[in-house]
Amino acid sequence: MDTKEKEKKPLTPAERRRREEIRQKRIKKRRQKKILRAAVLIGLALVAIAVLGGIIYGISRLAKSMGKGEAMVEAQGDNFVIALDAGHGGADTGLTNDVLEEKEVTFEIVSKLKVMLEGQGYQVVLIREDDSRISKEERAQAVNASGADLVVSVHLNYSEDPEASGVETYYKKGSAQGAMLAQKVLDAVAEEAGAAKGTASEGSFTILENTEIPAVLVEAGYASNAAEAGSLAEDIYRNNVAKGIAKGVIRCLARDKE
Repeated sequence: MDTKEKEKKPLTPAERRRREEIRQKRIKKRRQKKILRAAVLIGLALVAIAVLGGIIYGISRLAKSMGKGEAMVEAQGDNFVIALDAGHGGADTGLTNDVLEEKEVTFEIVSKLKVMLEGQGYQVVLIREDDSRISKEERAQAVNASGADLVVSVHLNYSEDPEASGVETYYKKGSAQGAMLAQKVLDAVAEEAGAAKGTASEGSFTILENTEIPAVLVEAGYASNAAEAGSLAEDIYRNNVAKGIAKGVIRCLARDKE
C-alpha cells in the first residue's frame, strides 16, 4: 500500500525562538564548563608553583646555612685581613722555665701561622713584629686600627697542678662569631698537634673585650706541665700548633669570600 510522506509543518516564529534559546543555553553551559575547568587547572598550577617555590627556597636557605652559617666571619673588603697577636715581648717574658720563654714560643707560632695564612692568599697583620713589649691596651688599639676581620692572640697557660695540660681557647662573652672561632681553633689544634683538648670558654682578656672584631685567645699549652713544655720547645710541635690555628681560622671564613 502506497504511503505518502508526511509533510513537515513549518515552525512557527515562537517555536524557532524557543529552539534558538535552547541552543544558546547549551552553548553557554559548554562555555561555562570550559571556563571553570580552565580556572581549576590554573589554580592547581599556581598552587604547585607556590609549593615548589617554597621547597626550592627552603632548600636554598638550608644549603646556605649549612655552607655558611649565621656566625661565619665575612671580609670587610675584597680579601680577608687577619690580625695575629703574639703574647708578651721584651722585658715581659711571660711564663718561663728551664726549656722555654713564653714570649719566644708565641712569636714563633705566630710567625709560622703568618706564613701559612699568607700562603692561602689571606692578608696578615702582626700586632707584635719583634721582641718588643706592648701593653694590653696598645694591642687592642692596634687591632682596631688594623682593618682586620678577626684577631688571634697566642699565649701559654699555667696551673699549680703540674699535671694540667692541653690547649684551651677563649672568646668574648656574647660573641657568636668569637665562640665559633674559639671552638674550631680548639678542635683543629688538638687534631693537628695531638694535644689534649680543653674547652672553648668566655674570657675577660683585654684583647677580647676591647676589640671590635671576632677574636680568639689561644692558650697553646701549659708551660707548667713538664712534658707539654718540652713539646712546645720543639719546632715541629710549634709548627703543628700553627697549622691547627690556621685550619680553625679558615673554617670560620665565609665560603663565598674564599
